[in-house]
Amino acid sequence: MTETLDRIYNILMKRGPVSKEEYQEVPDLFRRMRTLLRIYYNVRMGEKKPAEYKYCDAQNVNDIGLKLHEAGLFLQLTPARLRALLDTAPDMETFILDEPLDVGKYRAYAAERDALFNSDADIDIEERERILEEYDISGSDQAGYQMMFFIADVCVTLVTIPVKDKKDKVRAEKAMRRLIEWSTVKMYRDAFGDALTDAMSPLYKRNKYLVKFCQAGGIGALIGDWVESTFADSLCADALEGLPNEAWNRQTPQSLDVVTRELSAKIEREGSDITQTRLWANMMHQIYSRYGLAPFERAASRISKNHIIFFYFIHRRASKRQQKLVSVDDWVKLLRKYVNVPDATRRRHNWTILSTPDRWECLDGLGYGCSFENCPEKTELVKISQKRVRGQRDPEAEDRLFKFGALSKAWWGRCKHVTYCGKECQAADWPKHKRICASECAKNKTEDI
Repeated sequence: MTETLDRIYNILMKRGPVSKEEYQEVPDLFRRMRTLLRIYYNVRMGEKKPAEYKYCDAQNVNDIGLKLHEAGLFLQLTPARLRALLDTAPDMETFILDEPLDVGKYRAYAAERDALFNSDADIDIEERERILEEYDISGSDQAGYQMMFFIADVCVTLVTIPVKDKKDKVRAEKAMRRLIEWSTVKMYRDAFGDALTDAMSPLYKRNKYLVKFCQAGGIGALIGDWVESTFADSLCADALEGLPNEAWNRQTPQSLDVVTRELSAKIEREGSDITQTRLWANMMHQIYSRYGLAPFERAASRISKNHIIFFYFIHRRASKRQQKLVSVDDWVKLLRKYVNVPDATRRRHNWTILSTPDRWECLDGLGYGCSFENCPEKTELVKISQKRVRGQRDPEAEDRLFKFGALSKAWWGRCKHVTYCGKECQAADWPKHKRICASECAKNKTEDI
């Protein structure tokens, strides 16, 4: 590792001219580094040490990524040298722009299992816990993360340098597609993290490049970095605050789905108060004024682990107020109402977007359905749940389960914190509920969706 890294560094950052032979060494050196990083992290993940492990001699493997980053930034400052490298060693262009990235089998498997977790598959709690544990463990595989420091730097350079000929144009288009894929697909985002976001800073700092990136489908990447990157409250927040309106043009349903996915994640991370900012209202206005209700409708039906109902609220209310949502100020007024949606309404909608297996798991907790602890319908459904055979579906029982949580009502005229199957359960629960009824009424969460 050390010898390979030093050779890469000495060629790319050489003072004075670089020979043709030196440039032609570089692709094989990078492939060697990629192989050694894969060997190193496979051993870290618990595999047996192969013979070549003896070459994984870096005292601190993180220094590899930082040194590659230094080389990548040097090429950003000397685009003539980058062009010379790609022209003299075409295989380097293949390595950067065409070859699949090494996220590793552990991350790929974890991503596949995570998709299963979010599906309607009938998975028990123990299996779900194993899936979450596998995903956490896969995060220890940082092979792709270390390489991304250099690869993303080069791709950003190809996107931002002036185009001189058709070859430059093709390279820029390929680089842009790769950057957008890596920064919007969840598996890649998890694998490359801040290494990718850091490399993207030249795009985020200049609106000329940022608009181009966003219009090509990357606006969800910026919002995703605003959600959870190390640069969320600095670089990303500044870029989003100063984002020109035209950046929202040319979005596809796919790119807008990434946007709404990341905005939901922002609410999960920071709470509903984030929706009360003018920045948030402007984003809603930019989406709605160009693409109508469709993006909100798709987001409203998306299953979320944390069951955020924001886009359900937006879709329902915007459907009723289409002629009145013509400015950012109109959206500010509408969003003020979101925080006052009662808990009972939130839970009822959450229930409708849960998968059927999740409804069975949540039946006896989290306040779904009838709030009366000894509700006869809940008692009967719990018995059915205990008898069901996992993997076998009973449409009648599942329909009954759905109605239990979806059709319960907030029977109290003022307090909409609790829901009941009917007035019998309401009356039976009153001695317990009356202790908190007044305090819940004081919260004034009575906004009807």
